[in-house]
Amino acid sequence: MSGMWLGSIVSVDCGNVLGVFQGEISNVDGCNQTISLINVSRNSVKCQVPEVTLSTLDIKNLKLIESTANRDFKHNNTNNFENTPAKESSSLSSNGHNANFQASEDNQKKKGENKKKGRSKGVDVKKFMKEKDEACFNVAVDSEVLDIDFDFEKNLALFDKRAVFDEINALSKSDHIRLVDCNKRGETKYRHDENVLASDLPILKQISLPGACTQEYVTDTGLVVPSVSIDFKKKLYKKGEEAGHKEIVRMEMIGRAACEMVLHLVGGSHRLNPQNNHQRPTVVILSGSHIQGAQAVNCGRHLANHCAIVTILSPPQKADTHSLLSSELKLFNMSCGKTVHSVSDLPPTVDIIVDALQSYENPQQTTFTASARQWAKQTKAPVLSLDPSPEMDSSFKPNFILSPGLPFPFRSDGCSIHICDVGLPSGVFKNAGCSYSSPFGSKFVIPLYPRIENS
Repeated sequence: MSGMWLGSIVSVDCGNVLGVFQGEISNVDGCNQTISLINVSRNSVKCQVPEVTLSTLDIKNLKLIESTANRDFKHNNTNNFENTPAKESSSLSSNGHNANFQASEDNQKKKGENKKKGRSKGVDVKKFMKEKDEACFNVAVDSEVLDIDFDFEKNLALFDKRAVFDEINALSKSDHIRLVDCNKRGETKYRHDENVLASDLPILKQISLPGACTQEYVTDTGLVVPSVSIDFKKKLYKKGEEAGHKEIVRMEMIGRAACEMVLHLVGGSHRLNPQNNHQRPTVVILSGSHIQGAQAVNCGRHLANHCAIVTILSPPQKADTHSLLSSELKLFNMSCGKTVHSVSDLPPTVDIIVDALQSYENPQQTTFTASARQWAKQTKAPVLSLDPSPEMDSSFKPNFILSPGLPFPFRSDGCSIHICDVGLPSGVFKNAGCSYSSPFGSKFVIPLYPRIENS
């Protein structure tokens, strides 16, 4: 039965992934439920392989463009027309009808005559169709067949698996491509810390320090960023100030980078939209009396300028208050933000908290710091620690860390580490005894990941 379709031209739609195949049927395998095509074109592009085999599992739709019966009919009509005498051919041309048109016209006349005859004889069409259905579907079923259980083991033993796999392997070694074989996937198991997508990023070291490095990080692009000590960072900032990169400039760079990171974490343009003022994010800044606190207040001023609801918690100003912190608080009070000195005055609901209570230059914890961090734990809002010390309080674990320039060796247990560009030129790093090439690329804030030893 399947041999009658050999030589037919078909169009096979195999979906969006495999595309549409068009060609001549060369083989129909009823057992394996596959068809083979020759002279194949895929998506109107000629295939380079001589034959393609398609499985019925991949076929979405199949259209018969030209069957072998129509081809033989046309071939016979052509031969008859060529063998027709000149007079007959001229008479056909003069009448303006060809053989195919006359044949179709005769068939239509015969159908019309048969309909008329059937009506004249009074044939009941409904009764005729009912008799056909009864003859087809009302055949009695042999009850003995239903009583016999099907022997699965006996029939499974008749299937020669080795012969089938040998045939598949032989076909895979030749130029005969089977799309059924292409759909096979090797089973691959991944650990919880492995990426499903292949990642062959090159490991490039563009930063070298004069001393030993206790912790290395890797960027998204495969660049290695070493961690630095507190003494080296102080030395780097001192060389920058000697070259003209003042502390106030560094503070503005860090505050602006922290603002950019906070805006991204709270939803960006989805929350800060002039048409949705009721969805403005609420940010709380926990500031200490040091340069890190001034950087956080600077971040709060930028956030307030971007229409975020900002509240700053800072200790009461004293004679030993950092000068940059005082000036930044004056600028912040000119914005739409709010400054408080007690935990009880903070808002009940917060979107994110920026923590700058402690400084790595003076890591002592005060009563004000302890009460503020206890409030932060109770709110359960995400916390961003700005320029924290490498020896952070173990009882207070932030969700995000933003470190200026080069990072400290942090203990990143469930914490996302980022670094920001502070604008120090490579000559300043060279004066500090460090070979440096910027890892930031087109961004000012980038994430870091702890480097594994075997990477």
